[in-house]
Amino acid sequence: VFKYPTEVMNNLFLVTEYLRDVIEKEGRDPDLETLTFIRTKAGNQLLQSETGSYFRLYRMICSGEEMQKPKTREDAYELGRILGQFQRRMRDFDVRQLSYTVPRLHDMKTVMSRLLDAVRADICFRTSDCQEQIQFVLERSKKLYEIKNAVDAGEIPLRVTHNDTHYSNILVDPDSKKAICLIDLDTIMPGVSILDFGDSVRAGAATLGEDERSGDIEIDLELYRSHLQGYADEMARVLTPKEKEMISYGAWLMAMEKGIRYLVDYLNGDQNIFDFSYERQNLFRAVNQFFLVLVIEVKMDEMNDIAAAVFQKH
Repeated sequence: VFKYPTEVMNNLFLVTEYLRDVIEKEGRDPDLETLTFIRTKAGNQLLQSETGSYFRLYRMICSGEEMQKPKTREDAYELGRILGQFQRRMRDFDVRQLSYTVPRLHDMKTVMSRLLDAVRADICFRTSDCQEQIQFVLERSKKLYEIKNAVDAGEIPLRVTHNDTHYSNILVDPDSKKAICLIDLDTIMPGVSILDFGDSVRAGAATLGEDERSGDIEIDLELYRSHLQGYADEMARVLTPKEKEMISYGAWLMAMEKGIRYLVDYLNGDQNIFDFSYERQNLFRAVNQFFLVLVIEVKMDEMNDIAAAVFQKH
């Protein structure tokens, strides 16, 4: 996944060292609220072995445990809050310092190009099994570029983004269940903040996980409301009007992107980055995400009304 480990580590050191300063100024504990990477004795960010392997070291946050899938409003609030807190703390960081360690991540033109290439090549003769899913994507293809257009128009800025905001990448206090910090920072890059939020909604407010084979997936609007309240408590004064307007669309787009990526992986013979335990698993994952897209489309007006009400309070 990461072809340039030195760039990954440079991003991590830049962000976490900046975060430590911000957290200290807030009178908080940086050893608890961000990861701390350790340099080698020579002062390097990575240790390279004689065989060419790379190693790194960072301090363990002993008092935290992995967040489980949100089931209560309090859980959802903490998920949104910790993500918003991270973005707020990084709001004045010069994002131009960061490298793009996963090129063209969330570039929907690239995502669509890979899908069309996979359909044309049909190297595993699976296209005929996926006509309904391919058509589903093509019917929505013109809606995939609205955030990119807003970025190009200067209505949405590039910010420091995590790019893997699954709830399992959050540490919580085992007693209070309050979120402590974001972990698994390897995909930190310049990006769009509301896509981070949208991806956390896609995983955290959906009633079923990605590997479920049932079509009964839903978006829990009460969890969504609490999730957004936590995020807005940190980021409402930072977001642009266009970001606030498009925040629910971000969840739709991330479900679409994840579904397309699963579909491409299936068409290409499951040769990409997604682990699988049976032959059609990536196809079922794609279908799962496309059902989620349909649910979000049905509930988009309600989600937009919730967002408008939450932001109005700030």
